[in-house]
Amino acid sequence: MFYSGTIPNTMRKFYSLFLIHVLFSQVHVGDWDAYTSPLEIADMVEVDSLLVSATNGGLLVYDRVQDEFKTFTKIHGLNGTDLSTVKIDTYNQYWIGGASPDGFIQILDEQFSVLESFDYDLTFIVDFAIADTIVFAAFQQNQDWGIMEFRFDGEQFFYKDVYNNWPVTLNEISGLVLSGEMLYVGTDQGMFSGNWKSNLKDPANWQQNDELTGLISIFKQNGSDILLLMENDIYVFNTQTDSSSLVWDHYHDSYELVDIIKDEEGIIWGLLVKNFLKMSSTAISWSERPGERFKRIFNLADGTKVAGTTTGLLFLDENSRTFIRQKPNSLLMNNVSALHVLSDGRLVAGSKFGLMIKEANGWRNIVGINGDDLIISNNKDYSRFVADTIPVHFGNYITDIEEGPDGLLYCGIRGTYPEPRVHGGGIVVIDIDNPENFTLIDTNHLDYFYDQYLIVKDIEKDSYGNLWIADTYATTNFEPLKVLTPDNAWGAYNVTSSGGALSLTPNTIDLDSWGRIWIGSFEDNHNVGGASNGGIAMLDYTGDPANPDETEWTNVNAISDASTNSVWSLGVNSNDVLYVLTPKGLNGLTLQYSNSNPVAFYGFTYFPNISFSLGSKLQIDPRDNIWVASPTQGVYVLTSSASYWPDINGLTSENSYLLSNNINSVAFDETGLAYIATDKGISVLKIPFAKENTSYSNVDIFPSPFRVPTVTPLTIDGLMDGSSCKIMTLTGRVLKTIESRPDVEGYQAFWDGRDEAGEWVSTGVYLVAVYDKKGASSFSKIAVIRN
Repeated sequence: MFYSGTIPNTMRKFYSLFLIHVLFSQVHVGDWDAYTSPLEIADMVEVDSLLVSATNGGLLVYDRVQDEFKTFTKIHGLNGTDLSTVKIDTYNQYWIGGASPDGFIQILDEQFSVLESFDYDLTFIVDFAIADTIVFAAFQQNQDWGIMEFRFDGEQFFYKDVYNNWPVTLNEISGLVLSGEMLYVGTDQGMFSGNWKSNLKDPANWQQNDELTGLISIFKQNGSDILLLMENDIYVFNTQTDSSSLVWDHYHDSYELVDIIKDEEGIIWGLLVKNFLKMSSTAISWSERPGERFKRIFNLADGTKVAGTTTGLLFLDENSRTFIRQKPNSLLMNNVSALHVLSDGRLVAGSKFGLMIKEANGWRNIVGINGDDLIISNNKDYSRFVADTIPVHFGNYITDIEEGPDGLLYCGIRGTYPEPRVHGGGIVVIDIDNPENFTLIDTNHLDYFYDQYLIVKDIEKDSYGNLWIADTYATTNFEPLKVLTPDNAWGAYNVTSSGGALSLTPNTIDLDSWGRIWIGSFEDNHNVGGASNGGIAMLDYTGDPANPDETEWTNVNAISDASTNSVWSLGVNSNDVLYVLTPKGLNGLTLQYSNSNPVAFYGFTYFPNISFSLGSKLQIDPRDNIWVASPTQGVYVLTSSASYWPDINGLTSENSYLLSNNINSVAFDETGLAYIATDKGISVLKIPFAKENTSYSNVDIFPSPFRVPTVTPLTIDGLMDGSSCKIMTLTGRVLKTIESRPDVEGYQAFWDGRDEAGEWVSTGVYLVAVYDKKGASSFSKIAVIRN
């Protein structure tokens, strides 16, 4: 599902889900979507049949009656998707808080449309305490801890004040409870209380409880009481009598409790990291270990106990002491390290835990574990989380994904070991449609760092189906470049035979139209033994690449003044311009067919003001535009005509719906979708740079019927370059002409429903003619309804 709209540069205060136009399978250029993993539960609130959870992938809503999930992200108006807390006020409005490092506060209505946003550059929102017309929010700002106050003026809540002057230095706030005029605060220095009608800016108006003076890690309201965990002991504080009592200390010097609740029968339930506990008055009644890692525990209105885990919701059946898992269909995790669009159009994403495949019905995951388990599910329910498990160690993360000539996926791995230490390989070869069919390529074919540590940074397929491999930190055999041919023959290129052109730290590979291989490397102290310290190496060969008849090597400076020799990424466009990304910015090197002097000239340096570091990448889209991804500052696009798109400011989380500025990878499909991998999930943008259409056979016009008046135009999709359009009556009278520029953007044209005089057209059936300057044309009909 795609949503269209833009975010102003000023602080965003009002959003409405119903003001954002929704398209289901057809989208406009400029529309955004987002794929996140809302599996890690930070907090939850129950409202009728809805369980509304703050997660690290947005706001997750589970309807227990309908048995359906819905996830709300930045596309729906959230300032961010990594949430720490959620509460409900007396007006049925949801208060959400952002997790570190982006501690924003937003208020949502019952339909989860954003009513109000408060962003004061806070680090972390800890908790909310809510009464009829007053709300307190506990926060962290850098190293300081404080409380904000909000008041209701009869129409909306507004910010009133902030309190951060404490009688002692605080290093943590764990929770807030509001009871009458008293505000209670759990901290690492014990419990403090203050009358909110007094001046809470005065440290003297905060009272430290004499009995509760230790580190409080859990602090929550339980009826008229406060349930808290101090120094791993459970206490109850009665706000009516202003007294506390120790109720459970069985784990005082042993296991660390993660969360606790007290149900309506007075029974305390708790969580360890991997254990679900029912407590007796002095010990443990029972403990179950279902396999999840626990975060939170909740007691629902009907008495059901629910645990929030790192992988979804876990419902307890008390009678059988078993659990029912409820997990939405989603990505395996949010931090996506690599992307690849398959020849059949499917998107594959890589991470430290495995692969994620976007199927027509939803996401399917392949989870790697460092064990012997192979679990393949034959019956997949795409309304829920779908995953197969294979005994593969995917290392620190997947660096690159390439589809081989055999249809298998070749995944470069950063940071793993071969058998018997782990089930790892520098390259994992896998059939994603039959995950049990996988192969680990290890030190039998790959070079390695000390202690057999394997790092493969890039895999590139040439026009013959050969796979060229950047074997990084090849300090054992000094063979940093490998090749695998379609007939499974391996070849290795070493530093000596390259005449010192090769570096031991290859980072990126591409090929030009003459078949020459370009290898970019970064500077590093491990480049010894005659290896080049970073830079660009060019290889030309004759014969079999695994056993060439002749080779010719050339070293090339990354930039003309040779002020840096670290190459983060490189790519060759269709005009044989080699684009090189370095710490200095983006450079274009025009190539020529001369192995001794392959660079005709160095071009201008683009984006010199952006901080490009290790992990920065460039990708070339189907129209030869250069997309440059920064691991900290977003995405920047240099078009094939050397202009900036959408402008020089690029795409960031501040000026667009991009989930995060921490970009790991970019990929494109042929229909004009750009997939942007971040540490918060995958952002998807419809761009005007689809693969060029060669006919009008795929013209699509939507919506149909087209209702006017409207602010959302009719879209004519699937056009050839340079197309114009005419809107006509069935008798051939031209009502509107849409010239090829500026109204046609890429492969789409838009009509606002008005004629040449600016008047809305009447209800009826109209002809849409599309044509180009070469004489190609096509006609379609569209129904218009004038309301």
